[in-house]
Amino acid sequence: MTDNPEWRPCPCAQPADESPVAWRPRLVFAARDYVTGDAFTVVECPQCGLVRTQPRLSAAALAKYYPKSYHGAAGARRFPSVVEWLQNCLYAGRAARVERAAGGRPGHVLDVGCGRGHLLRAFQRRGWQVAGTEIDRHTAELVRAETGADVRPGLLEAFAGADGGFDAVVLWHVLEHLHDPAQVLRDCARLLRPDGTLFVGVPDVRSWEARIGGNKWFHLDVPRHVTHFSRPVLRDLLGRAGFAVLAESSVAPEYDLFSFVQTMLNRLGLRHNILYNALRSGAARLFPMDATDWLQVLVSVLLAMPLSALFLPWMLATVILRCGATVAIIATKTSRLPGGGQTG
Repeated sequence: MTDNPEWRPCPCAQPADESPVAWRPRLVFAARDYVTGDAFTVVECPQCGLVRTQPRLSAAALAKYYPKSYHGAAGARRFPSVVEWLQNCLYAGRAARVERAAGGRPGHVLDVGCGRGHLLRAFQRRGWQVAGTEIDRHTAELVRAETGADVRPGLLEAFAGADGGFDAVVLWHVLEHLHDPAQVLRDCARLLRPDGTLFVGVPDVRSWEARIGGNKWFHLDVPRHVTHFSRPVLRDLLGRAGFAVLAESSVAPEYDLFSFVQTMLNRLGLRHNILYNALRSGAARLFPMDATDWLQVLVSVLLAMPLSALFLPWMLATVILRCGATVAIIATKTSRLPGGGQTG
């Protein structure tokens, strides 16, 4: 099931003491995959603060936790039309934000883990030359056929040899799915031109919502989320990879309201992520639902109304105090890595 059943040193830490005691992780809590019910633990590195899902699964073992329904069926929507329309509006704003940070004009962008290509399309509409990667080969081929973009199966290795070839690289809610974020960020720096722009977004494991949710937090999503970031840890990783942070945000409209409501429903004892699963279009559902589940959906909808009313003051507080459930950072590639190494 795992590539090593023992706890492993954190790939991001740099302990002075290489003994096992120096990197032995601290247990945060036990958690279960809400789709399969399989048990995992969530641990924190004492050296760098990165939080990880254990045991660490091999790529082959992890693949079974991404069913074909994960990205939705070919030509079908994952969510109702109004939800996908709203998402596309937000993607358009996100592409515009990256463009402003990249100098205010279209360039060449790489969307790592592009999924169904919604953000790629937003960049295309702004005149960008777009490329993407997607682990799932079928999804990569589908997006390439639909958009005409250079979308390749895999991750950054799919563009080996394209050093300095991109004006912007996007890692939108992708980094948490990867075992070695430090190496991924270094690879992004290699692919970017000098002063290129990186846009990265991840759930914030130190947010108020995560602290209240614990192992019921909507964004925890073990084992698909193999690493879990806080704002300071992400900033540190970016700095060590050769990036300077330009801007930060703890607001992600397509996630914030729903993740708050679903987390609270989970804490109230309803089936984990039941409303999220119900909102996915039939073929895209992650687990089958029976009459009891649909009764819980009805209860969830009724509870969602008062919970949504509570969200406005909650959102204002988290924005002011910068402790929202997600963190998004725009960073620029610097000319040299810490310690004097070249980034590209």
